[in-house]
Amino acid sequence: MNRNLRDEIKQSITKFSRVQKRLANFLVDNWNEIPMLSIEMIAKKSGVSMASITRFTRKLSCQGFYDFKNQVKSEHMKNIANPIERFFSIPTDVRGKKSLIKAARQDVKNINRLLATISEETFLRLVDMIEKANRVFTFGIGISSIFSNLIAYTFNQIQKKTNSLEEGSTPVEEKIYEIGKDDLVIFSSFFPYSKSTAEFAKLAQERELTIVVFTDNEYSPLSRYASLILKVPRENILFTTSISALTVLLNAIATEIALKKMDALSRSLKDMDRKLRAFYL
Repeated sequence: MNRNLRDEIKQSITKFSRVQKRLANFLVDNWNEIPMLSIEMIAKKSGVSMASITRFTRKLSCQGFYDFKNQVKSEHMKNIANPIERFFSIPTDVRGKKSLIKAARQDVKNINRLLATISEETFLRLVDMIEKANRVFTFGIGISSIFSNLIAYTFNQIQKKTNSLEEGSTPVEEKIYEIGKDDLVIFSSFFPYSKSTAEFAKLAQERELTIVVFTDNEYSPLSRYASLILKVPRENILFTTSISALTVLLNAIATEIALKKMDALSRSLKDMDRKLRAFYL
């Protein structure tokens, strides 16, 4: 039976002590943020000791705070893992918006497939590879070049130095020879697969570089060169490619990394915003 911890807390709040009620109210009011908060942060924000938090979570039949936090996270994942029914159960006037609804349905299906395909182990391994890399390089041709630039833009937002190999006047193969063993290369390749991308991936493998491949099929021609393969659904109702699932994946990676260095990143971004403010209207 699936638990709903938030409802359990709300239903039992009258039975709690004064300190427990204060903590319960804080948790209920900040439920979506719990997976991102440490026990120290919750103690500081709620005005309750860490020991009280641990005792409270055990009162909820959890092994402790981290078990409680993981259960809350699992509940959140279940809520987003299959959003299609909820998304389209909302009453709405769809007159004149049939194409919009069809496109949205397909994108939601792509996101669902992504969540079903990528295991937590694979996701965390990818995050770890990106975190540990000195630099990240991306490459793709056609629609994959858009993916490549989107990857570079997203990772640079969290201050992970990332460059697209197609940028500038230097040939890609020359740039691959300049990539170090402590760097990471991400290739994007979707059907119909580019021969050039496969050749560059082969060259990167010959140089013993760490390679991640974003593709639509684990048996794509680039799979033989990859240290890690991420299958990204991108079907569309027309003969174009949807980037919705990839966008969700990149945002999840960036969020996971940013949360680990939240304080340092926050200070850096605020400083950057202050310096750049003069360039915007």
